[in-house]
Amino acid sequence: MINYKKLIPYFIIIGLLFIIFLQRSCNSDNIKYKTKLVKEFDTIYKPVELPSKTITKYKNIKGDIVYLPGKVDTVEVKVFEKAEDSTKIKMFIDATKIRQYKNDFNDSIADVSIFTETKGELLKIAPTITIKARLPEKKTVFALYTGGGLYLNNNFDLGYKLDVKFQNKKGDLFGGSYDPINKVIFAEYNIRLINIKK
Repeated sequence: MINYKKLIPYFIIIGLLFIIFLQRSCNSDNIKYKTKLVKEFDTIYKPVELPSKTITKYKNIKGDIVYLPGKVDTVEVKVFEKAEDSTKIKMFIDATKIRQYKNDFNDSIADVSIFTETKGELLKIAPTITIKARLPEKKTVFALYTGGGLYLNNNFDLGYKLDVKFQNKKGDLFGGSYDPINKVIFAEYNIRLINIKK
């Protein structure tokens, strides 16, 4: 005759394994992946110059005192005044030349590229932002634990037990133990009290 009490631990293990496979098959279809996003701005931003309260006092070649608004490189102005006509043309061309710049900034979240154009002043800024693809952070929805333990009874006889536990997504533990020597089955439930993360 079959002793069903001896088969109980095996039924528990088979049931827990069935739950594991069921959880994995249900969760595999629900995973959502963040795709790579590229945002290129067509709008050209004309920067607004910040108002300056500074007034530059400058003495020209003729000895006249001239007050110039803002911060001015008076050394460059003096060189321009004293220069020959051909040098003045070169300096004027250099001051009015259209220049283009591109700065790239990278981190783990996004790549940012900023295109800038100048002509003696800042003409336009056009940023391009590429958000990197990131996998969603995975959280534990189900975990299975197994193990065992040793114990001594009042007569100092050594015994052992086998444990099977599973954890839900809240972190609580459900499980059971079986003592084959005394033929005792334990049901267990543990609540997570502290959860420290770094």
